[in-house]
Amino acid sequence: VMERKPVAVSPAEVAAVAERFVGTQSQVPPMHSALKRDGTPLYVLARRGESVERAPRTIRIHSIDVLAFGEDQLALRVACSKGTYIRTLAEDIGAALGCGAHLAGLRRTATGAFQLSEATTLDELAALTEEARDLLLKPADGILGQLARIDLEAAVQAGFCQGQAIALSAIPAGVCRVYGSDGHFLGLAEERPAGWLAPKRLLAESKSAGLPTG
Repeated sequence: VMERKPVAVSPAEVAAVAERFVGTQSQVPPMHSALKRDGTPLYVLARRGESVERAPRTIRIHSIDVLAFGEDQLALRVACSKGTYIRTLAEDIGAALGCGAHLAGLRRTATGAFQLSEATTLDELAALTEEARDLLLKPADGILGQLARIDLEAAVQAGFCQGQAIALSAIPAGVCRVYGSDGHFLGLAEERPAGWLAPKRLLAESKSAGLPTG
């Protein structure tokens, strides 16, 4: 323990300070992190008692909800961008409140489209047969829902699965997910050149061509 301060803040002050941290901002990564300096993780340096300068990173806090506020404990739910260090956020909120703070616990409840409620514990997996475990696997396109979707006609599907670019009249900007005529996920593609859909990463096996395309 390096310092103690009284916690003399109200729930209204906590809510107001939390709101100040919502939005795009710069955050300095903590020394106890996996970022590296000259090939050495920062946490290794920190354990040696060393501290080095860290460049700030741009992050975004989408929302902060105050779930509980006790005598000296504060529970928050944070929705944030990747690269956000919640340990640093806790310290910064404590500094803004004037009483200081440190992270007592952290639980990731969601990442992208995946929710903690959908997770399976290791003990549960160990008790299942291999077939039952396979049934728990998410589909390959489970994390790609934010990408535009293209469904190919059977006439051009085989060529696409063999790595050929195909001409399409309307192609979404950026990387898109591509499905076969039967709704089977084929992989990712992008427009290259203009008017042509080129495979970027083929993850499925073409049923029409019978060829592995991964």
